[in-house]
Amino acid sequence: MIFGNIYITISLILVCVFLVNYCINVVEAPTLRFIDTEFSSKIISETPKLLKRYFPTIWCYNPHLMLFLLMFRESKTKDFVYDKIEHLEMKDGGTTGLAWSGIQFVNHKDKTPIVVVFHTISGDEQDIKSTVSHIRKTLNWIVVVCVRRGHGSLPLTKPIINTMGSTSDLKEQLNHIRKQFPSKLLFGIGISAGSGLLARYLGESGPKSLFQAAVAVSPAYDIEKAFHRVHPVYSKIMGQRMINYFLKRHYKSFANVRGTEDLLNVKTLGEFQDKLHSISGFKDKDSYYQNSNPILVADQIKTPLLVLNAADDPICVNLNVLENLHWLENLKNTIHVHTKRGSHIAFYEGFSAKSWSNQLIGEYFLSVFHWFSTKNSSK
Repeated sequence: MIFGNIYITISLILVCVFLVNYCINVVEAPTLRFIDTEFSSKIISETPKLLKRYFPTIWCYNPHLMLFLLMFRESKTKDFVYDKIEHLEMKDGGTTGLAWSGIQFVNHKDKTPIVVVFHTISGDEQDIKSTVSHIRKTLNWIVVVCVRRGHGSLPLTKPIINTMGSTSDLKEQLNHIRKQFPSKLLFGIGISAGSGLLARYLGESGPKSLFQAAVAVSPAYDIEKAFHRVHPVYSKIMGQRMINYFLKRHYKSFANVRGTEDLLNVKTLGEFQDKLHSISGFKDKDSYYQNSNPILVADQIKTPLLVLNAADDPICVNLNVLENLHWLENLKNTIHVHTKRGSHIAFYEGFSAKSWSNQLIGEYFLSVFHWFSTKNSSK
């Protein structure tokens, strides 16, 4: 009986220590960086997630556990059913795709916006299904995923791929969306590598961007540096993933392309990116990064933007964020949200591990939509 009481006492002490540590070292309100404008102040005040403490899931707040949970859920949950999937032929003969949700009973005259989503480095319309599902359920807005060439089930009709995506392809996709819905506002979401494509487009387009506002989740900023900083274990896994996903799946297309054999022998994600120019239509590494690296044009972004990073991200590491704060926190109408925990694009919260980032995205878009609606109605 005595030993039983001691065991219970020790267990209670350990639980208390764990909870105290969790409250002190894990739970924290996000750090916000922004220029204090009327727009930024109003959006922040109307976006509750930005003002409250973030409670990472208590049983998996470790970044590796959180990332494992994300991958496990992606592999085990049912595919999201889209209303329509289009294959688009690009000007050079390549093929991209658009996966639509919410267009079955669309009213072209109402003001319901369209959310355009950019998927991950080796993903497609399914790897961002939780974000698409959340937007559809909470906002009931139209969602369309821009699927990059060589991804998912798309046929590779020309032996050219870019893991970060191509802004020329994206512009064709956006023009196709705009032709179908000429009067609807466009909002953008970039997830991981998709945030790089989004930022590259926003920077290149400047004030001519078609987006009313956008969100970048777990961006890497300078991809020439960032991919060499990925946690060594993930870098090796992702390097092999690139080989399997792009080269082996489309080997017939790339078999006679110069540089393919070098890519088949890489060991890390950084090596793969450095040699990707050979199958991306660029003459060398410098030319590839000059035309693909979002950091080179990011300071030209004029579109209102919410950027989300976690300090414990093992893929897009915190050093990438810290190196770019000098321009990021001085970009007008941009809000940078920096959390202590969240891992890479996971950002789970609560005991049931719901996506905190998805809820934040929904709140932010709703706040921005109300802002512009109010401004337009007052004119």
